[in-house]
Amino acid sequence: MSARHARKKDIRAAPAPDDAGAAGSASEDEIEILEVVGINETERTSDAVPEMPPAPAHPAHAGPDTAEMERALDEARRQKDHNHDLFLRAKAELENYRKRTERDADQRRDADAAHLVGRLLPILDNLERALGAAGAADHPLLSGVTLVHQQLVGVLGRAGLAPIDTANAAFDPHRHEAVEVVRDSGREAGTILQEMQKGYMFRDRLIRPALVRVAGGPDEGGGPNEAAGG
Repeated sequence: MSARHARKKDIRAAPAPDDAGAAGSASEDEIEILEVVGINETERTSDAVPEMPPAPAHPAHAGPDTAEMERALDEARRQKDHNHDLFLRAKAELENYRKRTERDADQRRDADAAHLVGRLLPILDNLERALGAAGAADHPLLSGVTLVHQQLVGVLGRAGLAPIDTANAAFDPHRHEAVEVVRDSGREAGTILQEMQKGYMFRDRLIRPALVRVAGGPDEGGGPNEAAGG
């Protein structure tokens, strides 16, 4: 937009003419009007912006291949199922390993405890022999041995020790060991006649078989006779 500046110089009021000829003297008074037309410096042409080349048009076939995406998705699903199957197998194996380890540890503890109890059985036998050979029931020594025997039997019993019953029981080669077979005893063959040494079970484990005498028939050659022979 252009600005226009007007400046007036030497503008004087002309005196009233005295006569008609005074009109010519009016030329002495000059009215000068100077008009200056300038350029508005605030109006500048903006910097030229280069034109960007048009983006190339993508061909119609450049989009994602649907069939290829389906194949990739199917492969990802198969891989996911395979990995999940491997995870389940590993989890089951870990659980089986944990149970097997715990079972083995329990068996080792039972075996160690059975071994220790087995080493204590001769002490228990000696206490019982001492009680069997005792004299007067009111002897102070007998009372002390009886108390020790009861305490030891109680401790071992709470740990899992149990004596094998042999009174009027039938011979069982898995729990009894026949040291003698008595023929014509008048008892049914295979019946335990006498216990020679007490046997024990520890937590359903045989740690010592009972040594017994067994009745045998007059013509029998098997059963307890075989056990007596070995």
